[in-house]
Amino acid sequence: MSGRAWRALTVASLGTVLVGFNSTATNLALDAIQESFVGATAADVGWGIAGFMIGTAAFLPLAGRLADRIGRKLIFQTGLVLFALSAVASAIAPTVWTLNLARVLQAIGGAAILPASLSLVLPLFPTSRRTTAVGLWSAAGPLAAGIAPGLSALLLGAAGWRVLYFVSAPVAVLMFLVAWRVLRELPTPEASHRLDVTGAAAGTIGLAALVTAIMQGGRVWGWTSPVTLAVAVVGLGAFAWFVNNSLRHPEPLLNLHLLRRRGVWVTQLSNFLVGVSSQAIWLIWPLFMFNFWDYSANQVGLGVTVGPIVAGASTVFFSRLGERWSAITLCRTGAAIQILAIGWQVVRLGTEADYLGEMAPTIALFGLGWGMCVPLLNSVALAWVDESYFGEISGLFNTLRYAASAIGIAGLFALLKDESGESALVYYQHVLSFFLVFAIAAFVSLWIPIGRPDRSRG
Repeated sequence: MSGRAWRALTVASLGTVLVGFNSTATNLALDAIQESFVGATAADVGWGIAGFMIGTAAFLPLAGRLADRIGRKLIFQTGLVLFALSAVASAIAPTVWTLNLARVLQAIGGAAILPASLSLVLPLFPTSRRTTAVGLWSAAGPLAAGIAPGLSALLLGAAGWRVLYFVSAPVAVLMFLVAWRVLRELPTPEASHRLDVTGAAAGTIGLAALVTAIMQGGRVWGWTSPVTLAVAVVGLGAFAWFVNNSLRHPEPLLNLHLLRRRGVWVTQLSNFLVGVSSQAIWLIWPLFMFNFWDYSANQVGLGVTVGPIVAGASTVFFSRLGERWSAITLCRTGAAIQILAIGWQVVRLGTEADYLGEMAPTIALFGLGWGMCVPLLNSVALAWVDESYFGEISGLFNTLRYAASAIGIAGLFALLKDESGESALVYYQHVLSFFLVFAIAAFVSLWIPIGRPDRSRG
């Protein structure tokens, strides 16, 4: 392996760290953010998290296409610039909704960083080592999430939530300078078709409308309200438009034709089902420890850190193991461990503080299962296509993951009620049961036979 390949992987992984940190860093700051804006509700603040997921999912495919057309390094560095600007905008936001809009801008920056980073790296690795490269790149996200709670608690205690956002700005600027020196631009094919702007609009409208129907329908409008049903119909119609456009456009944002390959569509289905709980569950744990066990920010930060650390370590270990063992078998095992983790908490969670008996096993097991399953799903999908489709597969994988995360967060805020005390415990159990259903569905989907990789079709 060349030193250039490892240096490029390091820089690309740091980009994933930046996005991963900002996707979870503010989970401990929700109450502080709500209190700083007069009249803001929990759902208003929750839109900042959901908006980040929606924006990332919506712009990932477009960013991937732009990277292929005008340069992957250029798009990667543009994403870093947007990330720095949005961090400053978030830190100085005068209202909760300007904060949420700044988070959407940050999501656009993250959407530019993710697909371009992996596409810059994979061609530098031989086929036999790409599972390891994908695993190490994927491990950067949960490792960043592991750093986020503890660092967030320290920053919140010392300087407040605005500094928590601002800290990403100088980091992004420094990464921009390092990437300028280390990364090399790859040749771009000659553009022969127009960008799929119609698909971008339809996908964004569809996801935003569906998340709105879930979040507002559960908390404000009611599930059977005409407004909820109308917004849901708009979302479903936009998705139908998006799928039809993707199948007909000569260069769609998401190449749905790749789903003709069984190994691709099975892994993407499992990826989506796992993704519903993978991000949102890191939000339910801090909320529970704050509201029921009266944990401080530092206690919560340390309490949830064990999960991402285990996830990062297991990602590195099982990605290497997946080069010699059956990757799909490891994915099934990881999905089963996630079911065990969530099920343990559904049964045992109570209002009496018992971190070692109720919270720690769930957090550690969930991190272990995630590291065994999600990064290897991407590796399995990549094995079914040749190198020219790597960017499209990675874009599809990450788009579905963030779209699922947005739906999971919307479900969380729809099911939780603004109540306190033991009467609120049932709502947390509803959320965990919601996650459990999707975890079981993901496990079942992984038993669909896929056979051996076949790159000749699709």
